[in-house]
Amino acid sequence: MSELISIGSRKLLVLLLILVGFVGCTHMVSVEQYPMKEGMVTGFYGDQPVNVINAQNAAGLELIGQIGFHKYVANYQEWTDIAIKVLKTELQDRNIMITPEAEKTFKLAITDVNFYQGAFSIRCKLDLKVETADGDTMEFTGDNNSPWTLYRACGGAVVRAVAAMLNHPNILYYLKN
Repeated sequence: MSELISIGSRKLLVLLLILVGFVGCTHMVSVEQYPMKEGMVTGFYGDQPVNVINAQNAAGLELIGQIGFHKYVANYQEWTDIAIKVLKTELQDRNIMITPEAEKTFKLAITDVNFYQGAFSIRCKLDLKVETADGDTMEFTGDNNSPWTLYRACGGAVVRAVAAMLNHPNILYYLKN
């Protein structure tokens, strides 16, 4: 009888170890700054300095997706910092000065991120909220697929959201005037 309890206990212990191995796997997803490809934005210009501000107040981790027992989280404030770097690079490439004292401001905040696992690629979709000093508020979507990694898909989505911003007529008008 004690032998049966011992075998049952071992099976239960192995089952518990397997379950513990699958539960609670959380992965932090960080993005890198990817360069904007030529032709992603129309030619634009501006002759006044611009201030770019991170307006994302949430400093915690947000769930952006799940595959099986694996959860993926992101820090929207850090992702907004990457969007700001992409924007600043594009503005500076067009000789638009970036300075905190500028009257023209862009307040950026990544407000939502989701990813989807496909058969042969990973898709990341995010929303970028932009507010100007004039009080105009707009949202832009970055949607990107990658056959390689979630990180590349998400980094590309950030670039695409900034490109959508820089192609919007209201943003272009704001930069010119």
